[in-house]
Amino acid sequence: MKGILIVLVLSISSITFGQSVQRIEAMRMVQRGDNLLQMGMFQDAIFAYTNAITTDNSYAEAFMKRSSLYQRLGQSREAKQDYETALRLNPYSAYVLDEKAKLNFMIEQYSEGLENLEHAIAMEPDNHMLRDHRVDGYILTGEYYSAKNDLEILRETGFNDELTLLKRGLIEFLENNFDAAEESFEAVLEINPENALAYDVMGLISLRAGNIDEAIGHFDQAIAINPKFALAIYNKGVAYKMNGLDEKALKLFDQAIDAQLDIAPVYFARGLLRREMGDYEGAIEDYSSMNTFDSVYFDAIYNRAFTYEMVGDFENALADANSAIELNPDDAHAWKLRGNIHLLFGDYGEAVIDYTQALKLDGEMTEALFSRGLAKVLNYRLKDGCQDMKLAREMGYSGADQAIGNFCGP
Repeated sequence: MKGILIVLVLSISSITFGQSVQRIEAMRMVQRGDNLLQMGMFQDAIFAYTNAITTDNSYAEAFMKRSSLYQRLGQSREAKQDYETALRLNPYSAYVLDEKAKLNFMIEQYSEGLENLEHAIAMEPDNHMLRDHRVDGYILTGEYYSAKNDLEILRETGFNDELTLLKRGLIEFLENNFDAAEESFEAVLEINPENALAYDVMGLISLRAGNIDEAIGHFDQAIAINPKFALAIYNKGVAYKMNGLDEKALKLFDQAIDAQLDIAPVYFARGLLRREMGDYEGAIEDYSSMNTFDSVYFDAIYNRAFTYEMVGDFENALADANSAIELNPDDAHAWKLRGNIHLLFGDYGEAVIDYTQALKLDGEMTEALFSRGLAKVLNYRLKDGCQDMKLAREMGYSGADQAIGNFCGP
């Protein structure tokens, strides 16, 4: 800590007061890039950041912003080059520390990311965006009390009430305080009746309470606001499935995938639904064919776990998966099943553990290897996850190409 402070002091003391004409012009170009980025004009934004770099090639923030956008577009090599340049030019600016924190969060180095933000906030205590990003870090680490403290400070400063309430509601939802969560989301909607995310999470709250029709109403409102809101479309499909409306659920799963919700849990859910409806070829396309087992009881528990999983009954699905493992702890498919359940419900760390055990029992189970990679990626362990998925592809797993293209670059 003392060493870092010394470097910071030396860095500050070396700053010249006043800014060059080139820096002022470069800052203007970066601002233009930010505006273009907000409008979704990604290539134009890259062009603006590149112009800023050409104008002032010592401007670390321009390199970092272009790096972030390259990473967003899947151009990992270019992102890495810009990131390293920015660090070399100014490793201790608040903006660079903020970006380092985001990167550390992505690769699951949460303590390092939070430390980056501590230094950044010490440098710019009035930069509320930094504190908001620290809230994200606290949420990722489950430090909800600290996240709430930061949110309260942000609320007192008047920083983006809509976003602050939205994150407060998310924390309450994660803590299973559903009444408090719903109160926060209702406050969000008073500020902005067009907040589709608030409606979507309210739908999930209703779904957890068994109020399926009410949940569908919330999902409909989210979709009406944003017809391309793929997650809300998928969640509505889950609600229809819980109501026994398989045909409608299948159409919504199709729509979610068409709307670019290309993640394994959606394909998994659609594959199970197709299987239940007798569309075996379609199920094979979405998910690997089911395996048969010697024990009738084991087979019944295994398949019932899939049923619970499909309707969103996590506790019963997990209980049946646990029973399947207890009955046959040496069966790799049982471990893979439990990994699938954890993956579907967002417990990515637990999913990695189960897939690893499945692979210990059956090293040729390429689907488990691919799924473990996907779980790692979704848990912000991008490098490790991509290694697993690429190895699964080398071993002949045909479903890996699209995910690798989406997450790992060429």
